Amino acid sequence: MKTVLKYISYISRQAHILNDANLESLLTNCRKKNTERNITGLLISYKGHFIQYIEGEPDKIDKLFGKIKKDPRHYEVVELASDHITQRQFSNWSMAFRKVDEDQAEDLLGYRRLQRDEVFNQTGDKMNSPAMQLLNSFVNNL
Repeated sequence: MKTVLKYISYISRQAHILNDANLESLLTNCRKKNTERNITGLLISYKGHFIQYIEGEPDKIDKLFGKIKKDPRHYEVVELASDHITQRQFSNWSMAFRKVDEDQAEDLLGYRRLQRDEVFNQTGDKMNSPAMQLLNSFVNNL
């Protein structure tokens, strides 16, 4: 019998745009805690936004996402997708990271330049939102 895991992906606006040193500090802390909790995933920083995918045991993911929603380093946390899975997508990464600029986002998506507000689209089909497309394109191009 396979272990049931859970994933959540979300997008949020950074309270203030983090510089490289702040991002490195955030990642170091997240990677340490995620390793302790057996949580894996991916974090993308794009034009003042976080796009993140986390996976692990359902109770640990729910608890972490509850903390994420209260974290003052960002706001307007919008869940894009969540579901139960039987296999990890990021089994070797406590937190993969990529800081993406506009040109890289265009290359990953392969068709057009993204506008800041378009990436944070909260209406319509969240699974087909520009943020989800960026996340999926990034994962598929690893």
